[in-house]
This record gives sequence, C-alpha cells and structure tokens, in this order.
Amino acid sequence: MTVKRIVIAGAALLAALQIVSTSNQGRAADLGSPAPALDIAQWIKGGPVALADGKGKKVYVVEFWATWCPPCRTSIPHLTSLQKKFKDKGIEFISISDEQTAVVRKFVDKMGDQMEYTVAVDNERKTASGYMKAFGIDGIPHAFVVDRSGRIVWHGHPMADLEETLQQIIDGKYDMAAAQKRAGARQKIETFFELVMEGGDEARIESLGKELEALDAEVGGILEGGRHFRAADARQHAQFSQALRKWQMALFSGQDDAAADELAKKAESLAPAGVDFPEIKGMLLTQRLFSRYLEAVGEKGDAAQAADLGRQLSKAEIKNPTLLNQFAWTILTGEQVKKRDPSLAAQLAKTAYDLSEGKNSSIADTYARALFDTGKVAEAVRLQQKAIDLCEDAGEKAELESTLKRYQAALPTATPSNR
Repeated sequence: MTVKRIVIAGAALLAALQIVSTSNQGRAADLGSPAPALDIAQWIKGGPVALADGKGKKVYVVEFWATWCPPCRTSIPHLTSLQKKFKDKGIEFISISDEQTAVVRKFVDKMGDQMEYTVAVDNERKTASGYMKAFGIDGIPHAFVVDRSGRIVWHGHPMADLEETLQQIIDGKYDMAAAQKRAGARQKIETFFELVMEGGDEARIESLGKELEALDAEVGGILEGGRHFRAADARQHAQFSQALRKWQMALFSGQDDAAADELAKKAESLAPAGVDFPEIKGMLLTQRLFSRYLEAVGEKGDAAQAADLGRQLSKAEIKNPTLLNQFAWTILTGEQVKKRDPSLAAQLAKTAYDLSEGKNSSIADTYARALFDTGKVAEAVRLQQKAIDLCEDAGEKAELESTLKRYQAALPTATPSNR
C-alpha cells in the first residue's frame, strides 16, 4: 500500500510560513562548478549520456529521485512536459535513482510515455556524491542544470524555478553572477536564522540583516520565486519558529500543562501577521492527544485509557482532512498499534473524506480500508474504485488496483436461486 503522507507539524508550519532554511552542511561545491561525469550502473530508458559529449551543444537537467518518493512521482509529469517543450532546444533531462535496477525498470515500464525522458540507475551513489553530497543536499527530488560550457548553473526542486531558468538560458538572458549572489545570500540567510533562534550576538545579527537586504536590492529578490528579504520579518519568523519549537517539545515531552501554556502564550505573542495561531494550536493539541492514544493502544497500553482517548478523538473538532487521514491510516496499519479500533478509524476517515469533498485519492483509499476492516466490503469496493478514478499517479494507481482486487475477492458469493 502507498505510504501515507505524514503530517509533521513543525515542518509543515515552517513551510507554510515560507521560512528559508536550507542546510548546506558538508558543502564542497558552488554554482559555476564543473559538472561531474555521470557514473551510471544501468541506463533504464534512453542513454547512455556522456556530459562531455554535449559540451558546447547541449544543456542537461540531472535530477535525483526514487520510486518510493511521492513528491518525486508528482514531479514526473512536469519533467515530461518540460522535456517535450525544450527537446528541440538542445536540452536533455536525465533522472537518476539509487534503487535496484529491477525496481526502477518495473516502475518506468509501468509509467510508459508518462515518463518521457532519460532514466538511469546510479553506480553505488557515485553520481549522487558528485552532485547531491557536494552541494549539501539530502532531500529528493532535486535537479541540477548543466549549461553548454559544462558548469552547474542552477539547482533546486524541479517544480520551482527550473522552467524559467531553462528559458533564460535558451534566450541568453540567464544572469550567472546574480544566481551566484542569490545562492550565497541563501547561505547567509541560514546563518541569520540560526543566530536569531540561538540568541546570538545582536550586533552581528543587525549587520548580517543589513547585508542581506542590500543583496536583495541588488539582485531583485534573494528568496525562492524572487521574493524579497526583509530582516525584521525574517527575525520575527525565526523567533516565532524557536518559540513554537519549544512549545512543541514541552507538549510532547510530558511537561506540566502550566509550563506548556506559558510557552504557548509566548509563541502566540510572536506569531507573524497572517499566521492563524488558533489553528496551529488546535493542530498541535490534537496531535498530542493522538500521541497519547497511540501509547494507550501500544505494547504496554491501557485499554480503559485507550477507550477514553478514543472518545476524545471522535469528539474533537478536527478540520484538517490530511491530519484526520493520517490518524485513521495509523490506527488501521501502524505497527505500534497492538489493539486496533477500525470503527474509530472509519469515523475519522469519513470526516476526512467529507472535508475533502470526496476528491482526494489517498483519503478515499483510507476510508475504503476502514470500511473493509469493519466488514463493509461492498462499500469498500465502491470507495476503492473511486480512489483509483481520482488517482493521477500511474505507480500509485497500480497499488490501488491491487488493493481493489483483494477487496473484490472478499465479496460474498451470490447463492444461485432454486429452480
């Protein structure tokens, strides 16, 4: 079964606030560095490709991905679209995985023309070392653009500024100097955030903030998507993030409610404009409730406490369908759950389904599983078929179809009428 998206409140909230925080630990390369050769164990689709052969003629997009990675699968249609758009412009896309050849081949064969670009398997992660590790990147999908002179001139999420970058390169308008300044500025933003969050030297924070604002003005926006950096806003985001982190730690480490409440008040006082703190608070408190429920249904759990916490969960006014979906799926399948309550999972899944207006494939799949586990096989079959109809990912759809067959096999056999 497809891995469900897990909601990690801190990461989700920081992303929602659009806080720039990109780790560059172990960094050994910068924009403008020569692109390492590709060290490939197996070419799955297209290829072989030698970057040196395209020098002076081609632009390459080297992307790192995996079949198990949902964001990677989401970006596949986008990459196919870009390859088609830029194919006649001398741009070639190469997607590299470090998985077993058989796993990648099976996935690519299943995708067919939905994955219409070169795909390869890395040779003991040697190519990833030259790109991902060299730039201090540890998350996928991640793409690198190699220009006609063989330099790495851009890197980032393939659904970020990749298309605009490629068009600028084709048009001869790509400003390498500005790109290098933006990259350097983002490293300094990381330092700025760390200093603020750790209560560092105020004079250094002030100086670095002014330096970053000057760089921002010079290159026309140093944040993702060309957004502008403002030191005061960044400082507030960093302080709020730190306060939020401390409150989360208090909530989930068992500190007394009074101490946690004080930390919550501090975080609320620092919340930037536009941040819905009551929603954040409700989400975190609900996650703590669910965390306690998981303990109660675990190896050393307490049945009476689990029943009480289950009732609280069933009555909680949770308006986040993704969160509800996570809860329901964990109750149904989580290894840590030793005593399952499929009826509670079905209630939470139905609420998630209703909140999403029945338009989310993953949520429909969870609801179908809950119906199946509560003995409502015919309804599970119907919902699973809807999950398949809603799914746009070929790899995920195949898994959903396999589950549907299992549900269909469990349908009661009709008894022939006596004649």
